[in-house]
Amino acid sequence: MKIGLTAGADPKARHAALLDARAAALAARGAEREEAVETVAYLVCACGAERYGLPLAAVAGVTPEPTCTGLPGAPPALKGITAVAGAIVSVLDLAACLGLDRAGKDDVGQDVGQDGGHVVRLRAQEPPIALAVDRVLGIARIDVALTRPANQPANQPEGLGRGPLSGYAPPGSDRTGDIHEGFSLVDLPALLAHFST
Repeated sequence: MKIGLTAGADPKARHAALLDARAAALAARGAEREEAVETVAYLVCACGAERYGLPLAAVAGVTPEPTCTGLPGAPPALKGITAVAGAIVSVLDLAACLGLDRAGKDDVGQDVGQDGGHVVRLRAQEPPIALAVDRVLGIARIDVALTRPANQPANQPEGLGRGPLSGYAPPGSDRTGDIHEGFSLVDLPALLAHFST
């Protein structure tokens, strides 16, 4: 920081010039600050080559995918039941719930739908439910405005008149910078409505 006065100048003038320079630097720093944006956190998961975000507030935990016990007559999306954190949990295959084709390879060349993925246990579900995904990629914080479709009024109830996807976070929208790919936002109440009866 250059104040324009030499060491031999009047100390009061030097002091005043130093204070002026500091005030100018602080004012410039404040002008460069980005406006605070309200964000919401999503757990980003891979299902094959696709990316999906689950609201982090609805996630109780993530574990490696355990072996599931199949149930006779269950819908195809229900992989079965298993014990997670001491509780019997119904495990739904997220890809099957979304109608994805599970044949082929994912974006890193692995067979999709193979064992070895993750199970995402959901909060406050009765009976307890977990979603099986190929892998968990991380946590993304996105602008809250991306969580509501542009044509949905603010007073419209969640999931009403929509499928299980509520929006899309384009590439680069993660404020933390950890998740670079774009991902679809999963509306959990709409997704689970098909399986709760």
